Amino acid sequence: MATTIEPGVADILIRSRNTVLDILEERGYNVAAYRNIAGDQILTLAGGHSRALDVIVPKIEGSAAPCERAYVVYQIQDRIRNRLATWLRDLYEVAADPAGENIVQRGDDVIVLLNEPAEHDAFTKASLQLWQKSKARLAFFHIKQVVVHPGRHILVPPHRKLSAEEADVEMRRWHLTVKSQLPLIKHSDIQARVLGLVPGDMVEVLRPSPTAGVSRVLRICAA
Repeated sequence: MATTIEPGVADILIRSRNTVLDILEERGYNVAAYRNIAGDQILTLAGGHSRALDVIVPKIEGSAAPCERAYVVYQIQDRIRNRLATWLRDLYEVAADPAGENIVQRGDDVIVLLNEPAEHDAFTKASLQLWQKSKARLAFFHIKQVVVHPGRHILVPPHRKLSAEEADVEMRRWHLTVKSQLPLIKHSDIQARVLGLVPGDMVEVLRPSPTAGVSRVLRICAA
C-alpha cells in the first residue's frame, strides 16, 4: 500500500539524501548512480514499500573505504527501539524488498536512518556489540541529523580518519606504545558515526588556535 508523504517529511527526505550520499562518497564509495535521482522520484520511492529508499553502493577502486559495499537502510515508517534485537536479526537475514533481493551483509558498511532518537543507549550498545562480535559496521542516525552534513558545520573542526599506515607513522612519531595514550572520541559520537569509525581507528582533528593558527590533535576511537 502506498504511503502519503507529508510536506515536512518530504523536505527532510530530499535534503538528507544528498547528505548521505556525500558521507558515503567521503568514505570512499561510488554514489554516482544515485546522484541524478530527482526529488519527486525520491518521494515516489518513499511512498512504496518500507525499504524502497535503500541505497547500495560499491567501493571506489583504490579508495580507503573499509568495505566492498555500503548499504543505507531507511527505517523511517515505524520505530524499532523496543524490538531492536529482532529487527537487527531480520536486517541481516530478510531481503529488503518484495522481490527477495538486496539482503544486508555483515561485511557491508551500513548506515541506518531512523525516525527516532539515534543516541539512545539501545542503539549505541547494539552498534558496538555488532562490531565486537562479528566486525559488522553499522551506524544509526536520526534522519533529521543528516539534513545538513554534521561534519561541515562552521563550529565543527575538520575530522579525518587516518589510514592504518598513517596511524602507524603517528605512533612512531610520538613514541606511543598503545593507542589509548591518545585522547578519545567515543564510538557513538556523531563525528565518529559520520566517518564510520570503529574502536581503534585514529582521527586527525584540526582545531583553530590563537597562536599556531591551526592546532592538530589526534584522537582514538573507543567504546
